[in-house]
Amino acid sequence: MTHLSRRFWTVPVIGLFYGLVAGTLFYALGHVFNGLIVAAIILLAVHGLNRFLHFDGLIDLGDGLIATGTMEKKMSAMKDTRVGAGGVAFASLFILLIASSLASVPEWLYIVPIAMEVLAKNSLFTVAAFGRPREGLGNPFVSNAAPSTVILSSALSMLLLSPFLALTALTHGRIEVTAATIFVMVAVSVLLGVAMSRLAMRSFGCVNGDLMGATNEISKAVVLLTALAVLSWSM
Repeated sequence: MTHLSRRFWTVPVIGLFYGLVAGTLFYALGHVFNGLIVAAIILLAVHGLNRFLHFDGLIDLGDGLIATGTMEKKMSAMKDTRVGAGGVAFASLFILLIASSLASVPEWLYIVPIAMEVLAKNSLFTVAAFGRPREGLGNPFVSNAAPSTVILSSALSMLLLSPFLALTALTHGRIEVTAATIFVMVAVSVLLGVAMSRLAMRSFGCVNGDLMGATNEISKAVVLLTALAVLSWSM
């Protein structure tokens, strides 16, 4: 785990695996089912593959944020195995936002579901890089992440998405719109990670595994909304 944590900035590669699953389902099922059904299948497949690990972090963050009192009390609420109303509402609303946003992406932009997963991992790395560690499984990853390496993670994300950007341009044209969309999505994924780290430090005094998992899911909603906003403005 220590060796892996020292190369944590390469985590967008893992996002590419999930992205290929999401992109393939988006492309293959888009002509069969309506967008919301396709989005639900994609979410079920991705969460099933990672055993709902990040979804659990989203629930825990919701419980922690609505808890009152000291940072320790908020952290205890986050770590409580019982699921509270805050966790249910937080997770449900973000999943709904992700699904509805994904359903609104045009069929020809199959790069967006791929980018959604790659950039979720970029945000996950960024929140770790700008946060302080705490005892737990996430400790080595947060400890070995540095703000300066966010540049590496973001550059790697762009590199991983470049072949799909080229493929989209070859098959559907609109290279300027597609490139602008992806570039802005990358930038927003970093900003979201920084914002989540500040929220974590203010509310809990640290970034842990739950925070990273929650950031992964929140990032999906944010980058998808960004893509839709850029497309709306450009077309």
